[in-house]
Amino acid sequence: MARRVEMPSISFIVARSRPGNIIGCENRLPWQLRSDLRRFKALTLGHVIIMGRKTYESIGRTLPGRINIVISRRPANDLQNPLWNLEETALLWAQNRENSLFFADICSIAAGKKDFFVIGGSEIFDMFSGLFHKIYITEVLGVDIEGDAKFEIEFRYPKWDLQEERYFPKSELDQYPSRYAVYERRDQTTRYKIFPDFLTSPEARREWVRQNLPRLSSKKVRKGESSPADTRLFDEILDAG
Repeated sequence: MARRVEMPSISFIVARSRPGNIIGCENRLPWQLRSDLRRFKALTLGHVIIMGRKTYESIGRTLPGRINIVISRRPANDLQNPLWNLEETALLWAQNRENSLFFADICSIAAGKKDFFVIGGSEIFDMFSGLFHKIYITEVLGVDIEGDAKFEIEFRYPKWDLQEERYFPKSELDQYPSRYAVYERRDQTTRYKIFPDFLTSPEARREWVRQNLPRLSSKKVRKGESSPADTRLFDEILDAG
């Protein structure tokens, strides 16, 4: 029997200059704010994070303690972390927004997490702009910075509620003063879906499973680790389609 599931909320984490709304220059952060990086780690540890390929390449590694989902039109063929047997640190590639949401929803529900995070860059923020429910935003103050990536969404009442606000001075840790704020959308509509009918179409789900399941299953068989439970979720997806 189909089960109605409350889907995880989608949150943004972003730092931008104020004024200017710059979030990056040549695929790099144009400032050093160590306190903000520590806060980013504390918020996202143990959760799913979604990013674009350029952001992933800028970071230079898979962030530990998180399920890293990278959206790319040219995904890497990385099968080291099969979807049903993920470690605390994992890397998954998705070809589009819908596939990334499919992965993020499954992994978050399995881990008992109520939200996951979109971390950039600007194209990825635009891609999820109509779906996110909450934002953790750091504004780097009084900085006239040149950049090639912007985040220009404003968060005003009555659409958004300010949940938290703090100011941080320039210091040995932080190159510039900053304002940290948390906003939540006032529309409290929760994402509900009939599991496993996520945002992908039945045809797209079936095609993804057909392409990936044989390779993943054969890999586990060679290691002598295959189990009927390994493919149960994918069998359910095919049946539901």
